[in-house]
Amino acid sequence: MIIEKTPKQKFDLVVRQILPFATALLAALFMATQTHVPRLNSLMPSLTLCVVYFWSAHRPNLFGMGSAFLIGLIQDLVTGVPLGLGALILLLTRAGVATQSRFFLAKPFVVYWWGFCLVALAAAVTSWVMAAMVLGVIIPIGQVLISALLSMAIFPVIFGICGIIERHLLSEDP
Repeated sequence: MIIEKTPKQKFDLVVRQILPFATALLAALFMATQTHVPRLNSLMPSLTLCVVYFWSAHRPNLFGMGSAFLIGLIQDLVTGVPLGLGALILLLTRAGVATQSRFFLAKPFVVYWWGFCLVALAAAVTSWVMAAMVLGVIIPIGQVLISALLSMAIFPVIFGICGIIERHLLSEDP
């Protein structure tokens, strides 16, 4: 006997399935906001990288390569970096982390953070090299590394927020 889902249950399921994408989109849009703190705009942590890392490790079935690519393109458009650079970084992150998602099961937070630190450094260096090749200008590596360090510092907060969302909205039965 097949039990038909109610419209409310169907809506709830759709919301749960798009939530990882929506949180990554929100992070990408937030990264584009201008602050009034001197030099912070050029040293913004990669919030989107934090969110993509989280969902790729925790719910890779709900955050696929297409989501990573689309979020990366949107991030590139709203932040003004060379088109495709953010998409490439997020695709590589999604691909690398999602293949290791089984490794992360039941691991303490410190393992996630250590993994993110490695990903953030690799993403920063890759972005720096790719931007230099595309733009033909070498920006100081210090700015890129400070941005990566800021990403590492903010990761526990993003991890906590995404963890709350995952616990309360994705794991409940409709």
